[in-house]
Amino acid sequence: MTKKIILASILAFVFTFGAIWGGASLINFAETPQTPQAPQKTLSVSSEGTVKVKPDMAYINVGVQTENKSSKTAQQENAAKMSKVMEVLKGLKIAESDIKTSQYTIYPMETYSEKDQRSYITGYRVINTLEVTIRDISKVGAVIDAAAANDANTVSNIRFTVADPDKYYLQALENATTKAKAKAEVLAKQFGIKIGLPSQINEAGGGYYPPIIYSSMDMVKSREAAAAPMTEISTGELEIRASVGLVYSY
Repeated sequence: MTKKIILASILAFVFTFGAIWGGASLINFAETPQTPQAPQKTLSVSSEGTVKVKPDMAYINVGVQTENKSSKTAQQENAAKMSKVMEVLKGLKIAESDIKTSQYTIYPMETYSEKDQRSYITGYRVINTLEVTIRDISKVGAVIDAAAANDANTVSNIRFTVADPDKYYLQALENATTKAKAKAEVLAKQFGIKIGLPSQINEAGGGYYPPIIYSSMDMVKSREAAAAPMTEISTGELEIRASVGLVYSY
C-alpha cells in the first residue's frame, strides 16, 4: 500500500512539473520579440524599342457589284463577272487558298414615290467581295489593274504586313530591354545603388504602327484606264514596337 502511495506521488509530481515547464515554454515562445524587417527598396524602369521594316505581304479586297430589276439576274451577272476575276487572279499566280470571300450581300433598291407616299422596290444589288492575300509584294499594282480590267469595280482596304512578324518583334523587344537596362544603370550610379539582376521583368506588349490602308475611292480603276501604265503602290515602312519594364531590388 505504501509503495502505491509513493508511486502515485511521483507520477503527480512529474505531471505537475511537466505542465509547468510546458506552460513556461509556451509563455517564453510567445513573448520572444520578433526582429523587424527593413522595407524593401526597388528601382523601376521601362523603355520601348522599335524596328522599321519594309512589308513583304499585302491583303487587298476585290469586289464586284451588279444591279438588276431581277435579283436572280443580278446574281447570275455577278457570278459570271466574279468567275472572270477569279481566273485572272489565278493567272497572276495567286494561290486558291489565298482567295476567300469576305462579303456576299443581296439587298433591294428602293425608290420613294411622292404620289403614293411610300417606297417601291425597283431592283436588286448584289455585292461580292474577295479578300486576296498577295505574298509577292511586287504584284500589288498588277492585281489592281488586272482586277479592274476584268469587271471588278471595287478595290479597297489594301493592308501591308510582314510574313514573319515575330522575328521583328523580338528585335524590338531586345532593343527595349537594352534601353531599360541602360536607364537602370545610370540611375543606380547617380544614387550610389548597387544592382544585380532584376527581380521582376514585365513585357508590356507592342504591335505594328501605323497600319497602311488605302480606301476604295483611292483604288478604283475603270476598264477604260486599264491601258494606262501599271498602278504604282507605295508600301512605306511598318514600325514594330515592343515595351518592357524592369524592377531591381536593393
